[in-house]
Amino acid sequence: MKQIDPPPILVDTREPVPHPWESFFNGPVILGTLQTGDFSLPGCGEMISIERKTTADLISCLCSSRERFTRELQRASRIPDFMVIVEGTYGEILKGEYRSGMNPKSAWESIIALQQRYRIPFLFAGSTEIAARLCESILIRWWKEHVKILEEIRIATKKAGLIPSGRVFAETNFPHSC
Repeated sequence: MKQIDPPPILVDTREPVPHPWESFFNGPVILGTLQTGDFSLPGCGEMISIERKTTADLISCLCSSRERFTRELQRASRIPDFMVIVEGTYGEILKGEYRSGMNPKSAWESIIALQQRYRIPFLFAGSTEIAARLCESILIRWWKEHVKILEEIRIATKKAGLIPSGRVFAETNFPHSC
């Protein structure tokens, strides 16, 4: 299969510019609008999306912004590959290493409950750099898997004589949009 460069990472327009993760990404970054989440790939926001949180952001979402965060997770639960990447650690949560009066046990239990209720993983990266690299790796790996699947479909349909020239696939935009 011909090597195709991965698409740029799409950063939601509501995120800060320049983005704190941008310097850690290896590929290009573009701004765009996502209904849910902070990062995706062009045209793929309904299939894969990643929400970024610092430990302070997450604690705020568990306290004063809980209703809004719960609505976001409800929307996100309809996206097949949605996850929350936290720049901090589980240890910071358990030890209460954040500026809030929220009890560490309550914070911990809330995170576990939200993951189970909405079937959304929360990945604790431990640093801004690792969080950014994790985000990029997840998005690019997802894209590579889907390009591979599309190529397998193209080969199978061509073998079956359903698409004589493969022209239909050549005209699609799939490699850089979903």
